Amino acid sequence: MKTQHVGDISIDRVADMEGPFATLDFLIPGAPPDLIAENADWLKPRFVDPDTDQIILSFHSYLVRSPRHTILVDCCVGDGKERPERPMWHQRRGPWLENLRAHGLTPDDIDIVMCTHLHADHVGWNTRLSEGRWIPTFPNARYVFARREYDHWEAEHRAALSRNDPAVNHGSFADSVLPVVEAGRAVLVDGDHQIDDGVWLEPAPGHTPGNVILHVADKSGRAILAGDVIHTPVQLARPELSSNFCFDPAQSAVTRRALIDTYADTDTLLLTAHFPAPTAGRIVRHRDAFRFDTGGD
Repeated sequence: MKTQHVGDISIDRVADMEGPFATLDFLIPGAPPDLIAENADWLKPRFVDPDTDQIILSFHSYLVRSPRHTILVDCCVGDGKERPERPMWHQRRGPWLENLRAHGLTPDDIDIVMCTHLHADHVGWNTRLSEGRWIPTFPNARYVFARREYDHWEAEHRAALSRNDPAVNHGSFADSVLPVVEAGRAVLVDGDHQIDDGVWLEPAPGHTPGNVILHVADKSGRAILAGDVIHTPVQLARPELSSNFCFDPAQSAVTRRALIDTYADTDTLLLTAHFPAPTAGRIVRHRDAFRFDTGGD
């Protein structure tokens, strides 16, 4: 993804992994089997693998650099995490840290870490292993979590412990969220919290109870860092279809449709958590629904 600019704020993508992820019926339950074929003219080969019809997903972070702060949005899968139910994530050693350095940054340079929600593939790099303990990867950063999101998963974690089952969110709450809290680096905020001038949160429930999106805006334009409100551009062809990973599929559909209706056919830049490169684009009306337009990259 090319660097995107909103006024004096820049946005870059830090990739962790990308490739065919799953079939449509696994990722989007209830999707019509001919949905991809009907939209192949714009979905293939960028968003759907033409050989297997698997949905292509990217797992990446965003760097939002303002005159005051360097903000990291979402922390991908992480390194060395125990994720046996997700073989592609299990004990992974990936290039994310090197890709961060390619942007001229080290973990020490991050001022704020913001997670749109607390699923395993959004919190993995929150922590790193040091002398057998998970510690915050970004020692100088404040980690911003939506209070409603944190409270939900903390309650799930306590309930799991009572059942002698600590592996909430594939174990990521225990190894990638709690160590940040225990280190005193976490800040719990309301869903409409302002992070910086021109950078603020908006509640976007459904995918998870406390899911949020991030606005970056000034008089020159706007970008929406939408997290998992939209998993794949395929959903633009049928916005009512929620992913297999949504906590409340009906609410997720309402949230997604509201975002699409608000920003379709505008200059607002959409940056999601899982669209493959070049990632940045705009929602445009197409036939009787919508598509994703990267503007010739």
